[in-house]
Amino acid sequence: MSDRVPAAVAILSSIVIVGYACATAPTTTTPSPTTQPVAAQQTPGGPPGGPRVPLTDSARRVRDSLNAARRDSASAMILRSIAGRENQPAESVFKNIKILKGIPAGRVPAIMNMGFGRSLGVTCGFCHVPGKWDLDDKEEKNTARLMWAMVQTINRDYMAKVPNDRGAPPVVNCFTCHRGMAHPIGPDGPPPGPRPAGAPPPSSGE
Repeated sequence: MSDRVPAAVAILSSIVIVGYACATAPTTTTPSPTTQPVAAQQTPGGPPGGPRVPLTDSARRVRDSLNAARRDSASAMILRSIAGRENQPAESVFKNIKILKGIPAGRVPAIMNMGFGRSLGVTCGFCHVPGKWDLDDKEEKNTARLMWAMVQTINRDYMAKVPNDRGAPPVVNCFTCHRGMAHPIGPDGPPPGPRPAGAPPPSSGE
């Protein structure tokens, strides 16, 4: 009996020490799908102010198909509304024309649809108030005007001077930078989302 007492004490001491170690050791758990950080749950495109998550190829094809159908429908409607005036200058048929003056009115819907909409992968509502096309309520519309002027300057003052053996000089257009995305894609991928209202300005290193 006396030989068993020290052995029992040793066993109990070991159990206490192990139990204490387990109780005080830091625990690490693998987050479940429902507790993943917000950034890991981003849907394609991401929320305003969050990181942009690239669309999969199949999702992009669906998006582009739906957007193209909407643009085609709007273009057809506009062409019907100006029937008989297609060859008149755009500014005499449409209101608030600033950059397409002198262009036949019938070409405007195609320029909007293919030149801007398809190149950026967006619908008409990205820049316009649908049905009230002349309004300047959206900043994207003014940005598009600035980008148009930039493209014209690049083609006129620079691309026209690039040596080539194919006859017509090379040109740049919206698709050159946008590649079907609303925001140009740089070497590091899509830019971050819009900065939330009230957020501090970016530092010089951003």
